[in-house]
Amino acid sequence: MKGIKGLITFTYYNDIDKAEKFYGETLGFEEVMNRDWVKIFRVGKDSHIGLVNAEKGFLKPQAEKPVMLSVIVEDVDAWHKLLEEKGVKTNHPPQKSGDINMRGFLTWDPEGYAVEFLTFDTKPYGE
Repeated sequence: MKGIKGLITFTYYNDIDKAEKFYGETLGFEEVMNRDWVKIFRVGKDSHIGLVNAEKGFLKPQAEKPVMLSVIVEDVDAWHKLLEEKGVKTNHPPQKSGDINMRGFLTWDPEGYAVEFLTFDTKPYGE
């Protein structure tokens, strides 16, 4: 649809400072907005994640996190190595997912949101 410029997925935190450190320092995402109650990081060209302080956000954090941030990368093996070197826990080294033409792995941010890093063996969804 014409006029859409990008996407921000907002996630909600009891400790926004830990989340900010994870996405900014550990993952190296570029911070594009920093307010006391919300931090926004660029994940890709037109995609972002917004971190919202639980005390001031519209929604509240839940114990079960029904949201997964899936980050499409060129070199999933390099991302896994980088996180491993930083001591970040992952579910396994990059591997193929069933009959889907992708390889990836999961990690979790400080409050339990799943962050998936993946690469497609062939171009996905009509690129």
